[in-house]
Amino acid sequence: MPSSVSRPDILLFNLKDISSHKIPEIYLPYTSELSLFSGWVTNFLAQSNIDLGRTGAVCPYVQYAEEKGFFKVGIFDEPNPKQDFVIELIRNLKDIFIAMLPTTKKDQKFKAITILFPTLHPDQVIEIIDGVQLFLKPEFVKQGLMIGQFYENCEQGGLRNSNFRPLQSPVPLLAIRNMVETDWPFLEGDEILEKAYKDNFGTINFGAKVNY
Repeated sequence: MPSSVSRPDILLFNLKDISSHKIPEIYLPYTSELSLFSGWVTNFLAQSNIDLGRTGAVCPYVQYAEEKGFFKVGIFDEPNPKQDFVIELIRNLKDIFIAMLPTTKKDQKFKAITILFPTLHPDQVIEIIDGVQLFLKPEFVKQGLMIGQFYENCEQGGLRNSNFRPLQSPVPLLAIRNMVETDWPFLEGDEILEKAYKDNFGTINFGAKVNY
């Protein structure tokens, strides 16, 4: 993939600003999509679910992250985006994420960046969302990071219940976060990803609670 692709700046703001009606002016045309996303985070990710296969919220970090302002949101609305363009965009955001507070080992697991793609046509989702996530995952994992793909019809099942669909969001998005010890099942079976995990954590923590 080319590394000199021109890329736009993405304005990031706090997730909690959506519910408090402080959406940046540039994103006001997407108020409806942002409200759908915020509601999904509050009513799904931050809640327990009978189909999850364990106790606790679907994502145990999201509520604290939102409260502390560690959960950042941006929008990419360029028409008909090319995959290599989006790859460079997310790479740039990876560097921003690494420098973003908090940076302490204790709290860095709570920070996240999510980029919404509200204008993406359904037939572009696989190439742009799944394709970019798959391409960048080894690069991210080597740096102790994870990149997640979320969209309405994502068929990836949960780890404890294959019929559970934790990655189905109302708006297509890519998410950046720090790797945590419970991410081993997402990486197992790929030698490169397994090595990256062990380089970050040393050993495999089978006793830790598994997310999703």
